[in-house]
Amino acid sequence: MLQEFLSTLLLAFLVALPISYLSARLKLPPLVGFLLSGLLVGPAGFSLVKDPHLIENLAELGVIFLMFLLGVEFSLKKLLAYRKEVLWGGLLQVFFTLGVTSLLSFLFLKKPLPQSLFYGALIAFSSTAVVLKLLMERGELNSPYGRYIFGILIFQDLSVILVMLFLPLLAGEGVSYTLILLTLTKSFGILVGIFLVSFRLVPFLLDMVMKTRSREIFLISLFLIALGTALLSYKLGLSMALGAFLAGIIISESDYAYQVMAEVKPLKDLFMALFFISVGMLLDPKVLLDNPLLSLSSFGLVVLLKVGIIFGVVMFLSKNMRLSLLSSLYLFQIGEFSFVLALEGEKLGLFSSEAFYQLFIGISILTLLATPFVVTSAHRFSEFLLRRILPQKLGLIQKIREREEEHLSGHTVVVGYGICGKNVVYGLKLLKIPYIILELNPATVRIYKKKGEPIYFADATHPEILKKFGLERARALVVAISDHIAVRKIIQVARTLNPHLYIIARTQFVTEIDELLMLGANEVVPEEFEASIELFIRVLEFYKIPQNLLKELTDELRKGHYQALRKEGPLSLVDIPTEEWWRILNFENYLIKEGSPLTGLSIKNLDLRAKTGATILAIQRNKEILLNPSPDILLQKGDILILTGRKEDLRKAMEYLENPISAWY
Repeated sequence: MLQEFLSTLLLAFLVALPISYLSARLKLPPLVGFLLSGLLVGPAGFSLVKDPHLIENLAELGVIFLMFLLGVEFSLKKLLAYRKEVLWGGLLQVFFTLGVTSLLSFLFLKKPLPQSLFYGALIAFSSTAVVLKLLMERGELNSPYGRYIFGILIFQDLSVILVMLFLPLLAGEGVSYTLILLTLTKSFGILVGIFLVSFRLVPFLLDMVMKTRSREIFLISLFLIALGTALLSYKLGLSMALGAFLAGIIISESDYAYQVMAEVKPLKDLFMALFFISVGMLLDPKVLLDNPLLSLSSFGLVVLLKVGIIFGVVMFLSKNMRLSLLSSLYLFQIGEFSFVLALEGEKLGLFSSEAFYQLFIGISILTLLATPFVVTSAHRFSEFLLRRILPQKLGLIQKIREREEEHLSGHTVVVGYGICGKNVVYGLKLLKIPYIILELNPATVRIYKKKGEPIYFADATHPEILKKFGLERARALVVAISDHIAVRKIIQVARTLNPHLYIIARTQFVTEIDELLMLGANEVVPEEFEASIELFIRVLEFYKIPQNLLKELTDELRKGHYQALRKEGPLSLVDIPTEEWWRILNFENYLIKEGSPLTGLSIKNLDLRAKTGATILAIQRNKEILLNPSPDILLQKGDILILTGRKEDLRKAMEYLENPISAWY
């Protein structure tokens, strides 16, 4: 048995490694390689794996650790930060996708209501693993559409828990409202019970474990908590994945959440690779090839359905066509949690036939395989659509009355009103320079418009909008948004409209400087270099580098679009004093006690510097600090002398102050 298990595992990874490597070289997510690997080694491929259930068992561990980590990463603060995108974007997307799909299945496929609801749930979820990885790789996670995508994915991931609770009900003879209520009450009671017990037990266990300072014991404890809670949940009639998620939430509230994520994530990635390999094994391409028309039409219907619903939801919330198009194109696929639900649903008999099950698996894999290609071309496609459709007809340009903004000249246009935009506007106000702000966050626009700011909800990537706000007559444009693709588009359009415009752009990465300069920017401020320069300044200030030299150094670093920092090898800048005087210089305090011979003596008569080399920098008298004291000041009982000098000078000074006989003669 052990030999068969190891052989199966070895074969799976042996095939997965070269295919995943090839996928990476082609800039495709590793998931694509795992799915293809499973297809090749599975029953529909070369049948190299005789017992796919061995891989499936390991894959279930992947799901458990995925849900466990999801719980650890879950944070109420994160949820509140994305409350609009999560609570409204996610809720509306899941509700409408599930509802429309279920309705189509019930009316046109003539499937029973429980099965139709199950099919709707399968289609509702997108791939968190694939989409978030693509967003992070492309630096788009903090973009406006990245926030909507992330918020919707969070809600989807949390919704999986509720759907898994309902699967046993959907697999019954019918859906009874009483049964639903009883099941929910029972499930809620069990969850609260597990949570309360674990909330007391888990922190205590982790505290005890951390006292041992043993990584091995810590890892064993994590396995015990994750798998133990999952098994307990299963024994009480709930899913193992739900129990693992609950264990993760409990740990997320402890002081060890980040350490847990660091330890478990590599294991989760390994098991998730096995999970997608096992999904690939489930696919029978023959079903797709024997029914190409059905397969392609089903694929197209799923894509159009999800794209249409997500576009409508984001459009309703953001009132911005570009954000809506990009969000829908990024989230059109069927995600990994749908496979989890499909595997569970197949066991419960929720698929009407094996062929229908295979059709779903095939369509899902096709959507995942298509995702990287769609994401890569999403921006070009959205720009193509926006050029063909008049934004005014769709209400995308904010209707502004004939006001002074339309007749501004020599003003500055600020795109984006986050921290960077606010700092720029603060400076413009101080200098009394006219400005207008273009922002895509409706809440921000409402708040600051009430405060009297000339701020408008508008997408600055559109030439019509920039014309409307007088860019052709503007003196400067500040692009202060994090969406690097939109930054490129804005610079390109602005330079075309106004060849004499001074354009300052923000970017996250130094690799984008040259491209933005070529597109027409006059100045590009990269966040990573500015952050490094700030660190550089703080370090040199700590070492007491003179301020005029510090300014010369930072000016040199910023010269020529940060060329000094972009070159490889040591920096060739202005000369820095090599004598580390801040290490040589020391400070010491001396208290003049009652009866001290120093009482009544002047600093001039004390002549401390001539006698020892140390200097009296200040005197603390009661609560007052006397800086640079006069030579004629008389020392008093209780004075604290603040001395500076070399260590040897201070040692001599302390000895001299104890017995200053020569000072009286």
